[in-house]
Parts: sequence; structure tokens; C-alpha cells
Amino acid sequence: MRHICGALVLAQMMIAASVEARAEISCSSQAAGVSGVISDRKDMIASVNCIGQQLAELRNAAVAADKVEAAKIEELARQIAMLQSAVDGLSRRLGALERNVVDIQSPLATRPW
Repeated sequence: MRHICGALVLAQMMIAASVEARAEISCSSQAAGVSGVISDRKDMIASVNCIGQQLAELRNAAVAADKVEAAKIEELARQIAMLQSAVDGLSRRLGALERNVVDIQSPLATRPW
């Protein structure tokens, strides 16, 4: 029982370190739980419920952050595709200009027309 209480207190302290979880869900620390002895099952249930709520909030925040990052990645991928297309078009135009310069620089007698 003492190990469970210690684990609950440690888990609560680790989760409480998260700013996002503390902003949404705050749990009042139980004096009995801090000393390592939980005198009432309600204290333990409240601690477990609070940790569960904090974990759920962290999970929701992580899912939202993943969606934002995925949208950013998709936008960057679109921009990269547009840049690749622009570079391809410029490369074709440069090739055509180089061919024209070579044609202009060749002597008149060897021109095909």
C-alpha cells in the first residue's frame, strides 16, 4: 500500500510539472498522501482520477499538436512541389535559351535555314 501511495504521489508530481495539464486541471494535494499514508480510499480514488484527467488532457493536447504539425508539413510539401515545378520550368527555359545562343553563335553557312 505504501508503494502504491508513493507511486501515486510521484506520478502526480511528474504530471503536475506539465504546464498544459496544470492550466486545465489542477488537483489539490492531500496531506495524508504526501506523507505516504492514505487514510481514506476516497483520497486514493481522487488522486487516481485526477491523474487520469491530467493524462487525458495531455493526450488531447498532443493530438491537437500532432494535427497542427501535420497541417504544417502538408503545407510545406505543397510549397516544395510548387518550387520543384517552377525550377523544372526555369530549367526548360534555360535549356531553350542556351540552344538559341548556340544557334546564334554558329556561322551563317552552317545554319540549317
